[in-house]
Amino acid sequence: AMLEQSELAEQLGFHTIWAHEHHSLGALYPSPILVLAAAAKVTRTVRLGTNMLLLPLYHPMRVAEDMAMLSLMTEGRAVLGVSVGYVEKEFQALGVSLKSRARRMEQGIPLIRDLWSGRPVTAVGDNFSLEEHVLFPLPQTPPPIYIGGLVPPAVRRAARLGDGFLLSAGTTLAQTQERIRLYQENLDKEPKLPIAINRIVHVVPNKAEKERVLSLVAPTYLNLYDNWGHQDVQRLSDQERLFNETADSHFILGEPAECIDKIQIYREYGIGHI
Repeated sequence: AMLEQSELAEQLGFHTIWAHEHHSLGALYPSPILVLAAAAKVTRTVRLGTNMLLLPLYHPMRVAEDMAMLSLMTEGRAVLGVSVGYVEKEFQALGVSLKSRARRMEQGIPLIRDLWSGRPVTAVGDNFSLEEHVLFPLPQTPPPIYIGGLVPPAVRRAARLGDGFLLSAGTTLAQTQERIRLYQENLDKEPKLPIAINRIVHVVPNKAEKERVLSLVAPTYLNLYDNWGHQDVQRLSDQERLFNETADSHFILGEPAECIDKIQIYREYGIGHI
């Protein structure tokens, strides 16, 4: 089904196919780069990105190697999206301290870029020690890097180390403006990628179908992010957890004109990719 959807997405003119990463609650995908390698076989033009690869759980050299391979397999269509992660039991399962995640991001992203340059790299970090290491094979073109973030230090990191900033599905519409402003204030160069946001998008033919879909999607969404410990969702008040409030803050759900109006709001806020 995933591969059929990938083919259809390309035919319909979608810009990017994204694969996320989780290791709990039965949520695909535990191996996003592997998933995108499969999608590469059935697509020709659509970009293929990780959204988000949990970089602190990886050896950064391995990420550099795998993304270089994906770049070659797709003739340069690969996009790397990374974040620090937040689900404590996922870190425990893989033997990584949650406290080390910000430091591993700070070390890992520059190392990946250095390795993609093709120059010999000497570097030491929490989980790597390289001496005059040369990456092989090199990517067809170094994949652009999206960085996700919720809290101010993470947003500033995205401005400093990334080619673009990506807002999570848990970000409310109100928080979108605040985080974009902080991101833009901390930029010292023009970003290569448009600001992006993850959203559940569902187009329905009428109001009755909207209510039916909302009654299915809203509780599932809230339960999933509560169980993962997503801080934005856990902070929601009882009022904000009402299904219609949830949809207004987190979803693009409705009849075509209604969805277009909501997309236009995101555009006015500075979002360039949903």
